[in-house]
Amino acid sequence: MAKQKSGDISEQRVTPLSAFLDLSREAQQLLRSVQTIQVAKNRIPVHKGDKVSGAYVVVKGCLRVFSYTPSGHESTFYLIRPGETCVFAINCLFNQLLYPAWVVAEEETEICIISGALYKQLFQKESAIQNLTIDALSSAVFKLMTEVEHLQGWSLSQRLSNLLLHQASDDNRVLMTQQEIASRLGSSREVIARILGEMVSAGLIATGRGRITLLQPSALARQISC
Repeated sequence: MAKQKSGDISEQRVTPLSAFLDLSREAQQLLRSVQTIQVAKNRIPVHKGDKVSGAYVVVKGCLRVFSYTPSGHESTFYLIRPGETCVFAINCLFNQLLYPAWVVAEEETEICIISGALYKQLFQKESAIQNLTIDALSSAVFKLMTEVEHLQGWSLSQRLSNLLLHQASDDNRVLMTQQEIASRLGSSREVIARILGEMVSAGLIATGRGRITLLQPSALARQISC
């Protein structure tokens, strides 16, 4: 992972990776001293241009990898959820590159960092690490293709509906602010507020401070397919 930024992250007790990776006993011994950090919500632990010192696996929470458009809006590449690693960081490790984007914690997030040398060593012998790397690559390609398709073919209203459906909990609530939604979709808060207002008027959603309740999820889904 990239070097630490002062005030962004704090060291925590080691968290084993055995819950996510089927590792040999030898690999588990090597990973006993792996560094584990906790990143607060909305903090940026990795900045564009950082030198990557290791691979990281999310064990709790969620990271979002993004860049900025020429207009200054954020453009999301992909999310990293528990049990997943970052393909950009892996590419940087194997090819000695600087990190090409920014990473932000979507919620309080816990990360295990595997040093570059150790990751390369394990990659040679451990099928779990090989599978983790391949899964990261394949899922990143799929997510990037999906984002491109959305940008090319979907209106902002459709992309917003899709985001709400994917982020909603089992009680149909989305715990995101308008600014967080705007950042995710590469838009402005004012534009998102206007579209949400239209959805409220249509009876599709209800809004509150820092949350959105989906009143008609099926109607939102139909908007995407139109």
